[in-house]
Amino acid sequence: MTTQNTISSVTETLKLLNIVAKHPNTGLSELARLAELNKSRTFRILCTLAEQHFVYQAKDGSYQLGHQLLVLGQAAHHQLSLIQAVEQTSEKLRALFNENLQLRVIENNEVVQIWRKVSSQSLQVRSVVGNRRPLGAGAAGKLLLTFAESSIKERFLETCSQAQIQQWNMDFTQIQQSEVSISKGELTQGVYAVAVPIFNAQGECIASFSMSIPNVRAENERLEQIIFEMKQASIQISTLLGYKK
Repeated sequence: MTTQNTISSVTETLKLLNIVAKHPNTGLSELARLAELNKSRTFRILCTLAEQHFVYQAKDGSYQLGHQLLVLGQAAHHQLSLIQAVEQTSEKLRALFNENLQLRVIENNEVVQIWRKVSSQSLQVRSVVGNRRPLGAGAAGKLLLTFAESSIKERFLETCSQAQIQQWNMDFTQIQQSEVSISKGELTQGVYAVAVPIFNAQGECIASFSMSIPNVRAENERLEQIIFEMKQASIQISTLLGYKK
């Protein structure tokens, strides 16, 4: 079934990919028949998929799934496990503070939001899953940059002045030692953000877990409690993912 928001060529491609998954080592003619497409179009789609390593053509001309799907499968498994761990831990934070929570990861040198839990407060910070921002921007962006691979840091700092590099190095040290990143009104005026790292079993920071709080609800004592509980959540989520400090 197609709707006005779907792209027919993408639908055909995904349908064909699913057919290859169900019928490995199948030739062009049979794949075209199963996909209800002509051979010419089926061939062009398969060539495109093969170019991106989603399918592989054997010497006998038959097709099977390519290694890129293993990469995607591993990424999906990783993100689903991460989100399940976050869901388990976020309920306590929701009960304590009722503020917006976000989960962000690095993708193509940007920070992308992959999960959120929305506050029921009338005054709240609104964000959407899938939104992107520059690496290094905001509490989450600074935290992810701090714990990123050295090559990513080096590329980022190439565009900075000497004074900016010195400031970033100070920020990196502070965030690494405290394992928390805090911003006030940096991306959204009148909003605090508190971000903590999520580590995997290999000790790599794979995500930023953050809370956004309007200034009017971020008085000193409450903010200190939020920071403490967020750091505890970081430990709990990371532990669920196999991390041992």
